[in-house]
Amino acid sequence: MAQRMNRITPIAASVALTLGLAGCGSDNDGNTYVPPVESVTSSDDAQFNVEITGKAVKGAMKGAVVSVMTLDETGQSVPVAFRLEASAEAETFTGEATSQDAADAAVEASKIAGNPDALVTGDNGSYSIYLEDDFTGPVYITVTTAEEGDDSFLRCDAYIGCGTYDDAPEADDVNDGDTNIEFGEWYKADLELSVVKYVAAAEADSSDTSGAAGDANVARSFKANVTFLTTLVAQALLEAEGEVDADAIASTSLNTVFQVFGPDAAVLLSALIGDLSNGGAVDLSDVDGEESLSQGVLMIAQLSSSVQGLPSISDTIASIKAGIAAGTLSTTDIAATLQTAVSSTASVFVAIATGDEDAIKAALEAAYLANNPNASAADIATFAENSAGIAAKAKEAKDNAVKNGAATDAELAELAGTVQEALEELGCTGDECVAGDDFFADLAVALSAQIDASSTELTALQTSIDTAEEMLADVQEMGGAVTDAATAIEFVAAVAALENEAEAADLSTATNKVYVQAQSYVSTASLLVAQSSDYQGILDTAIDLQDAALEEVENVSTYDLALAQLVLDAEAAITEYEIEVEAAKEIALNTADVADEKKAAADTAEAASTSALADAQAAVDSGDDAQATVELVDAAVTAASDFSAAVDALELAIEQALEAATEYEAVAVTEADMAEAADLVESAEMMAEAAETQAELANEQLVTALSLQAEADLAVATASVKETSESLSTMTVLTSTGGDALYDTAEVLFDVFEELADMGNSGEGTSTTHPEWAYDYSLDDLTLMLTNSTTGSMITASAAYQDNQLVVAWGGMLTTESDATVELVTGDVAADALEECQAFADGTITDSTQIDSCLVFTFDGAVNADTVDDAELTMAQAWNRVEIEDGDSDFMGTLNLSGMEETDMAMLELAGMSGDLDFSVMSEVDSSGDEDMTMLEIKVNGDAAMGYTLSMSGTESAGYMGDVKAMYDGMMMTFGTATKVTNGVSITYIDDEVIDYTDVTLIDSSN
Repeated sequence: MAQRMNRITPIAASVALTLGLAGCGSDNDGNTYVPPVESVTSSDDAQFNVEITGKAVKGAMKGAVVSVMTLDETGQSVPVAFRLEASAEAETFTGEATSQDAADAAVEASKIAGNPDALVTGDNGSYSIYLEDDFTGPVYITVTTAEEGDDSFLRCDAYIGCGTYDDAPEADDVNDGDTNIEFGEWYKADLELSVVKYVAAAEADSSDTSGAAGDANVARSFKANVTFLTTLVAQALLEAEGEVDADAIASTSLNTVFQVFGPDAAVLLSALIGDLSNGGAVDLSDVDGEESLSQGVLMIAQLSSSVQGLPSISDTIASIKAGIAAGTLSTTDIAATLQTAVSSTASVFVAIATGDEDAIKAALEAAYLANNPNASAADIATFAENSAGIAAKAKEAKDNAVKNGAATDAELAELAGTVQEALEELGCTGDECVAGDDFFADLAVALSAQIDASSTELTALQTSIDTAEEMLADVQEMGGAVTDAATAIEFVAAVAALENEAEAADLSTATNKVYVQAQSYVSTASLLVAQSSDYQGILDTAIDLQDAALEEVENVSTYDLALAQLVLDAEAAITEYEIEVEAAKEIALNTADVADEKKAAADTAEAASTSALADAQAAVDSGDDAQATVELVDAAVTAASDFSAAVDALELAIEQALEAATEYEAVAVTEADMAEAADLVESAEMMAEAAETQAELANEQLVTALSLQAEADLAVATASVKETSESLSTMTVLTSTGGDALYDTAEVLFDVFEELADMGNSGEGTSTTHPEWAYDYSLDDLTLMLTNSTTGSMITASAAYQDNQLVVAWGGMLTTESDATVELVTGDVAADALEECQAFADGTITDSTQIDSCLVFTFDGAVNADTVDDAELTMAQAWNRVEIEDGDSDFMGTLNLSGMEETDMAMLELAGMSGDLDFSVMSEVDSSGDEDMTMLEIKVNGDAAMGYTLSMSGTESAGYMGDVKAMYDGMMMTFGTATKVTNGVSITYIDDEVIDYTDVTLIDSSN
């Protein structure tokens, strides 16, 4: 009865009742006959133990109204029965009507009538609902805040703010009392976010499970976060007006992610892309640690934060939704606005994760200017004045995220850079927006890595849980052995210690995070399997992880219940043996000892961090071994992060010690006890002050280590750029060898063609313009062979007149004055090679990589053998597959030339391999002025080369200047300035080292 497709709505129930009363009639005498009404009774037992829980975040939406519906086969929302608490026992619902269908409808209506009158989110945007135990189908949830009329609020987690208040609120812990809605402040706004979650049918063998997500009354548990992205997905699903299942949600989620983030960034969302509701509900102003800050989660959070900083969230959502629906999001005005906002957010987050408050302040002010190009001087000054306070809030939010276990400092610094790079170019166009086999292969690799990481994390958690359970068993045994006050005190103190350790470990949150992650993995793995059964192994692994994680969730739940019982037993023992003071004293002394232990651990971590930082600083200052320096700096970052974590653990231990000491002080009776308790309180307070100072030091060391890391990474990158420059300087491709050989040969070939046009149809001889070349030709079939008796060079050519072009398929072996050889690769069959060149010349073949060596002469009109001698040459072009051999600097690739008489332009393009180096060269000469203007660009491909690009331009009289660039930190960065010098190139690098690369003649296309 509880499945969605069998639901009977209250409307259906009333219709059925109406039809049941339509059987009245009359006899021939006009007497009304009322037949006896047959009543049908229906009943159903239902338990509400399918949990749907999540958060509504844009930042956090608190006090927001939550609406819960399901979707029918046409995608229309209809009521669904739900409760706010899981059922401990089954409820019985009955209905009575004149037909079975109407009675069944009445039963369903009575279930829905029992829905709560109101449901609102908690302070962090959280909500929980419970559906019937056999429910399956889509659940449509909306969360709404209002500008007026209720107690709903939206928290601003946009770093540059969320607009202004109509009336400034009173200053408090959150609001500073001005009219600007700043980062971390609550405000009123009209906003509706939504999510569609598919609840799968329960497995047949799930009846023996003890519950999910830690509640014995919960049979199945699902995460359904409500975010900006889930809203886009939900609205697309509803507008499609079709049946919604898990596959529909997955495909719509995938399309949304592609359109918004683009295919490259989409891979980073591997854990969530199959169902975006499983994660990403992170309020950057208050990260509670319930969700790990992974790459995908941070991307979603930063996107959402950026949207909140725009003038209208609802209008932005509508514009983005329209762009996605049309498949043109990347070309819309909102895309450009969003890109600016997201890039700014990512830059600010990098500063938050890696810098101090001054660095954050600078990043905030830059972000404000980028997003408000028309801001007045007064507005800019006002933001600058407030930016220090915002920076402090942002820094505190990051520190709390680390303390709450969302990520370590080192992890966050690395994630910030990765996410910034991923968000530099949002969206996609054309075929990029379609997920192909390559994307799914990359997705599978990324997902497998995520599953492996979570499996490792779960293994560590299992060890911690086993240890906790052993400790629990020991304390339970102590409880069973209590016989007097002394053993009772020992037992009570052991329970308190166990409570404190459980608080520090927070195994419930940790296991739940892995369980929810595993559910996400299953969704994405299912999406992969829908594409190909080859991915079934990944799905099986994800399901195994989900099952194992759920088992540990239940183990921790059992542990927590047992610990809660021990606490009750301890309270009973205190009462029974009247040991309130003695127990409080023992607990206070024990927690003070633990705090001392944590202090010693923090001091050890501080010493390790200080030493590692000194080693790293020395290595950076020396600049000797870049790679070794990186290793030392990475060790310093890790040590500083460990130091910070040790201080966090210390602060919690101090907090527990202070609480225990305060409780001891409150119950102390004797002067001795009161004095001892007061000393413990004072000691804890002093320790807390010292820990605060130590925390500041840990943060300073982390910022310094991260700064050194950036400096060391840049040094390694610079060394790589220098190495690439050195490799290029030794290559034939940087000399004029190949280019000059082809220019000279093309000139010879054209001159000989002109000579032969006035001669007989065939013959042999020596060129009059180039006497070193002998020829053998046939004008009937336009073939030519040239040989150079001096160098041993040889050229073969087959030609054809084609409208205003003379097309030549040519090949041969050229020997240069420097004894280098240049082979022009051509087809084995001359006729076939010429046919390919003709097809390329007329545009039938558009890809130059599909042909061998071709030469095309273009004239000012149609030409043939009779008119070519009188025609004017307007352009000469050559596309050549070449192999150059010059000692150790061999080259294989393509060398394309073109010269245009009308514009006095000459161009050269070269691309290929020399040894292990994959590169391309573009050279252009403009001879239209008084002096040739030359431009040269050399690119080196491959990960190691980092997109190396050497660019130069200039004239002979003014000199040739340029720069060397390469990819660094996700963007092209200038690593040095280049100048052409006599017999080479001189490059001044960013580390102030000047290196001259001599005996290098740059390709000159001025010929």
